[in-house]
Amino acid sequence: MQPLQHPASPLPVDENDRLAELRRLQILDTLPQAAFDSLTSLAAGICGTPMALISLVDSSRQWFKARQGIEVAQTSRDESFCAHAILRPHDVLVVNDAASDARFQTFPMVSSGELVFYAGAPIVTSSGAALGTVCVLDSVPRELDDKQLGMLKHLADLAMQLIEHERSRREQSERMVEQIVKSQKIVRDVLNEGRDMAAFIDREHCYQFVNPAFQRYWIREPQEILGMRVQDLIDRTSYRALFKPSINQALAGHESQFELEVEFPGMGTRFLEVTHIPARDAGAVHGVVERARDITLRKHSERQLDAAVKELQAKRLANRKYVYSVSHDLKEPVNAITNATGLLAEAAALRDDPLETRCLRIAQEAGAKLSRVLEDLRLYSEVDTSDMRMQPHLAHGIYAEAITEIEAELAARGVEVDMFVAGTILADAPLMSLAIRSILESLLGSAQRLGAVPGECLVVIRSKEELLTHRVDITVQQRSGLPNLADTEDRKGQPAPARRARKRALSDVRDLGLGLSIASHIIDLHQGELQIELKSDSGNCFSVILPGHARATEPDRAGFPA
Repeated sequence: MQPLQHPASPLPVDENDRLAELRRLQILDTLPQAAFDSLTSLAAGICGTPMALISLVDSSRQWFKARQGIEVAQTSRDESFCAHAILRPHDVLVVNDAASDARFQTFPMVSSGELVFYAGAPIVTSSGAALGTVCVLDSVPRELDDKQLGMLKHLADLAMQLIEHERSRREQSERMVEQIVKSQKIVRDVLNEGRDMAAFIDREHCYQFVNPAFQRYWIREPQEILGMRVQDLIDRTSYRALFKPSINQALAGHESQFELEVEFPGMGTRFLEVTHIPARDAGAVHGVVERARDITLRKHSERQLDAAVKELQAKRLANRKYVYSVSHDLKEPVNAITNATGLLAEAAALRDDPLETRCLRIAQEAGAKLSRVLEDLRLYSEVDTSDMRMQPHLAHGIYAEAITEIEAELAARGVEVDMFVAGTILADAPLMSLAIRSILESLLGSAQRLGAVPGECLVVIRSKEELLTHRVDITVQQRSGLPNLADTEDRKGQPAPARRARKRALSDVRDLGLGLSIASHIIDLHQGELQIELKSDSGNCFSVILPGHARATEPDRAGFPA
């Protein structure tokens, strides 16, 4: 007897589009997944059947993404119930008794009695294409109620959502892989073109990748280095002392760096800065990236700089000793002259000779000033940031001390001081007092040269509140009611405006004499700035700007009469 022939399964009207959607989703022949298996278990449980499938209908076969109660992974499309179910995408196909249905009675599994009952809900895309079904099967006739049929359709919708989700996840993974491959190519290109040596070291301390720079330094081909242990390339002493602990630290997840001197066959003796960086994959350290930078030129420069600094320090020390010696050796004869002048002044007072008394007074003042200059030179020779004793001081106290030290000179010239200084500064008090005194002496000397009238000068010292800085302006002014210094004629008969023009051209502090050079240097050591404003009325303004420290609770105001 000839076997029964079953007709070929009919095709949906959108077959080409349906197959294109199935290919786009890339779900055929994928590995089993728990989420899909759960759907088949639910379907079988809801409908009370021993068998359930998630079936996808290909051009010539039906393939099962998930199955329960059936061993085979696919069957021919011509022997498929689901090929008929996808003809009507919105309806559940129910075959209560396949043996009495002409469409299916010739199927081998039906004629053998293995399959009698079938119910399949189409898995439909958003565009309306039916890809396959979620179906349940049994070997005996049965019927499903409306609730079971509705649940079967709901499971088909869930299957479609899972398929779309899997496609989205695969696309994202593909993009990530593509980006990683691209990044690896960029990194490899950078390493290949870079001048630094680069290598990848695995957890066994073996080289797995080296760049061309690495090969040039060691004069070895990649195949000679790859797989080689680090201790077999580097000398064992350096490996045990530096490389081994550094690599282990990187394998523990912490970057490590050190410097060493290496004898290379291709480059000779070189200094290297070696960095070991953890290489991570999904958060786990799987190796170490080694980067070795040639710092030989930098090391040579550092050595030259160290030698130059030492030479400069030796010269500075010799200069300080010389200046100290000169100031010390001159101080004794100057003191002798000052003391002798005092005795002569006492004798001249008895003779009541005005000219002699005046000359001796001038000599006494000059001797006192010379003694102060020698002391300033000694103090200045010792100026160094390492020697400075920086402490917070009330600014008013430092300025008052500077004024007190030249009080006799101010009184002799009939100069009054109007001071309004607040705030606290971080300073070496003796040095800063020397700087302020040098500024005051320079201002008074300038005013005298410009024809200041004795007894009519006023030194004005004012502090200003500024963000993050402490600023004090120092000026010399004529008292009210008297002509400006600029209106007087120059001592050499030269009009004042021409003299002012020259003064305004002195933009470098060093051009203004030793006193201001000392003041500027001391203020620089305090991280500050000395600003000079050469005004047209010769009332020059010197501004001392220092880093702010703290504000005094109340500003101090003091006057120092002649």
